[in-house]
Amino acid sequence: MSERLKVAVAGNGIAGAAFVDELLKENPEEVSITLYGAEKVGTYNRVRLSEYMAGAVGLEELGMRPKEWYEECGIDLRLGVRVLEVNTEKQRVSGSDGKSVAYDKLVFATGSESFVPPIPGRHKEGVFVFRTVEDVERMLEATPERAVVVGGGLLGLEAAWGLVARGAKVTVVDLAGHLMSQQLDKTAGIMLRREIEKMEVGVRLGAFTEEITGGGKVRGVRLRDGEELAADTVVICAGIRPNVELAQACGINTNRGIIVDDHLQTSACNVYAVGECAEHEGVVYGLVAPALEQVRVAARCVLGDKEVASYRGSVASATLKVMGVDVTSAGNVYGEEEDSEAIVSSDPLNGVYRKVVIRNGKVVGAVLLGDVSGAPQLTTAVRRATPAEEVVELTLGSATKAFETLPLSDDAQICDCNGVSKEQIVVAITKKDANSISAVGAATKAGTGCGSCKPLIKQILEEALDTPVEEEKNHLCKCMRLSSEDIRGILRERKIRSVSALGEACGAGKACPDCKVGLAYVVSEVNANRHEEERHARHINDRVHANIQKDGTFSVVPRIHGGVTNPDQLRRIADVAEKYGARMVKITGGQRLDILGLKKKDLPRAWEDLGMPSGFAYTKAVRTVKTCVGTDFCRYGVGDSTGLGIRMEKAFENLYTPAKVKMGCSGCPRNCAEATVKDIGVVAVEGGWKVYVAGAAGMSVRAADELATVENPEEVMKVTSAFLQYYRENAEYKERTYDFVPRVGLEKIRSVILDEESGEPERLRRRLREAKEASFDPWEVERQQNKTKNQFAGVIGGE
Repeated sequence: MSERLKVAVAGNGIAGAAFVDELLKENPEEVSITLYGAEKVGTYNRVRLSEYMAGAVGLEELGMRPKEWYEECGIDLRLGVRVLEVNTEKQRVSGSDGKSVAYDKLVFATGSESFVPPIPGRHKEGVFVFRTVEDVERMLEATPERAVVVGGGLLGLEAAWGLVARGAKVTVVDLAGHLMSQQLDKTAGIMLRREIEKMEVGVRLGAFTEEITGGGKVRGVRLRDGEELAADTVVICAGIRPNVELAQACGINTNRGIIVDDHLQTSACNVYAVGECAEHEGVVYGLVAPALEQVRVAARCVLGDKEVASYRGSVASATLKVMGVDVTSAGNVYGEEEDSEAIVSSDPLNGVYRKVVIRNGKVVGAVLLGDVSGAPQLTTAVRRATPAEEVVELTLGSATKAFETLPLSDDAQICDCNGVSKEQIVVAITKKDANSISAVGAATKAGTGCGSCKPLIKQILEEALDTPVEEEKNHLCKCMRLSSEDIRGILRERKIRSVSALGEACGAGKACPDCKVGLAYVVSEVNANRHEEERHARHINDRVHANIQKDGTFSVVPRIHGGVTNPDQLRRIADVAEKYGARMVKITGGQRLDILGLKKKDLPRAWEDLGMPSGFAYTKAVRTVKTCVGTDFCRYGVGDSTGLGIRMEKAFENLYTPAKVKMGCSGCPRNCAEATVKDIGVVAVEGGWKVYVAGAAGMSVRAADELATVENPEEVMKVTSAFLQYYRENAEYKERTYDFVPRVGLEKIRSVILDEESGEPERLRRRLREAKEASFDPWEVERQQNKTKNQFAGVIGGE
């Protein structure tokens, strides 16, 4: 067997990760890959970074792969390791981990960094850039209330949306005359501004940022015209600069980017560059679609495919959602040349604008805002310089006629996030039996990014299958197209007690590891916690029983039942914080104390010194029961909310749930514990208690539904126990109660939970008790295991 081709990839962003995927797709048995990622987290979809900032998705939902995936693929992943030096003569790279690696082929995918203009005050506390997960987390730590975003391009508007979703008052400042001036013409920019201002975002255009004011900390922004904008946070989104320093240091030719030829090869032998760091024919592309086009050519060149077509440049194009507004931009959007013309359809009342730019009778550009139907066809028309008459009806006519007026070509890009063409989707449908949107996503990744291309995938499916595609089940395992209900049936029928055994039985979790965490929950729930625990199937937080932070340290939150503590517990928390160098101790919204900044190696000793149970703040489980002082101290209290809240928390602690569950217990209708915006809430009223479910107080606020009114705490425990178990058994993984209850229906839930004569409520409570009996405090287990190890070590030492 010949020796594998050694490929080193410097950069684990979208381009670097896509390049690795392409190598594995082309010939996985012939390559040995070393992948460097300067960030401490894995590859993620930067397009959705604003959603992470807004709290709409977690890190794991940004497309991040677990380390096990890389191990299974034989990839040497080096997270948090930056390539410091490249010797192109000896063909070796040296990383910040102090290790040197030989390569046969090297690929620069170093991306770009935020450009920060020399604005006076740019180094003050409270000034941020918006480029990475770490940037977002630093920003959120500062809890912005009034923010100014410098830059009205795509990144600036995405940052603004994330800040608005977090409750900040935001003003966007841009030197250009309209928003997104790189992608939109003036008319589209004006219409986008109107839509954004409806969200109460301030906009200042043609505005030069003179100075960021304040002492050591941001106080505001002064514009050249004299206007001063108050702010505690400034986010600079003034463009990006390719990361070329490493290439320059090893003598590779650079200009604005790393100069590459038509095969994406640099001036150094066996060294390539792709993505935002690459410059081809004087152009640096800062968009995903061109990077993916480069990756496909570069991967085949690296593998020695002499028949590969050359890279001839890309048409800059993107289809995305900007602050909730659908936008498509391709090619020349201005059409300012004398011989340029335009076909335009404009409906400013409804925020819809469609424009195609024509030159010499050919399509050279397109802008769609508000209605992006037909976007792949028009983008392809721009790439191919299609005759103008072929796109008139599509531009001006009904979106439903998109297929008839200008059918999609096979090479039309359907999914911009992952660079998937119509041909790839059709192959998945016809050759791989992908007969649903999720199956297409599992086979090609189409629709797994922002999701805006899913309607078009559905159309392609229906065209290829010549039959309507029904709305599909929510598949927990998308590769095997198995829903939570399917998985539960397999587990019960075959009496399976582990994720590994489940994989052997039906393939769930084997083709890719994306669903393993969800499978681990279902396996534990069906077996009432009498399952075989496999830590590899758990999220990193569950494996270490603490919440990982951006700097690799951990957050520890001990349980404080009902928010009631005592001097002894407070002393222990203070001692642990001091002893292990915590960077912060913070009171949480759930009436607990969060010890932040502990090292992983110190966690077991910290738990031992605390002597308190885990608060399960790091996982999908019952979190807290927030209480008020109730009848103990409050003049208005009509019920012992403190005692009942503590009772509820002790009854439900250590139980895992499909998504996190927060509870509240208020002693009177004044509702100081905010029980009516909790997953489960209880409020004392004259003569009894009201039980509420499915409330929310996060990104979307939802008043909880009243489930029942009962007479006493015993009845409260009965109703809440039955509801909690019903939710544990029937909700989809990651489905919060405020999504679950509307989906199932409040009346349906009442008919199950409150019908004592049927016996079902008691059966639910019995199953909850069984699960509770087998539950455990992971910190206590670790403490006992460490104690046993220490005792054993002492015996050995004594001998």
